[in-house]
Amino acid sequence: MEIVYLCDHPELINELAELNFKEWGHFRADDTVEGRIEHLQANAGKGSVPTVMVAIEDSQLLGGAMLLTRDMAARAELTPWLAGVYVKEEHRGRGIASQLVARIVQEAATLGVPELYLYTDTSQTLYARQGWEVLEQRVYQGLDVTVMMRGTAAP
Repeated sequence: MEIVYLCDHPELINELAELNFKEWGHFRADDTVEGRIEHLQANAGKGSVPTVMVAIEDSQLLGGAMLLTRDMAARAELTPWLAGVYVKEEHRGRGIASQLVARIVQEAATLGVPELYLYTDTSQTLYARQGWEVLEQRVYQGLDVTVMMRGTAAP
């Protein structure tokens, strides 16, 4: 398994967009697969914020994660954000999500970003194990979420 830039594997954009839509599309009434494709294309940078990383094995997509300038309109002053961490169900339990998160943190550190933010409704434990700290609890888009932050310097 390797974690690589999505921009180097554009053939995976549609599949990742479909997976992201199935996972989170119901949170926004105006969300579409096409909108997700456009979002991934617009954010699939390399050596910059934004960027999208994907985990692949034998040319097959396992999952992905994004480094975005903004991910929560209610906290627009916080930047940048880890977002869209997703691993296909059949590949979960292998530590892929943790590796994707670590790779995004590494990318941010390389870019000179001192700290990152994220929000989650269900995965606080996953992130806490990797050094993320709770910043606040809030309701966002009708969900109870936890906003977390993490410095990018190695512990």
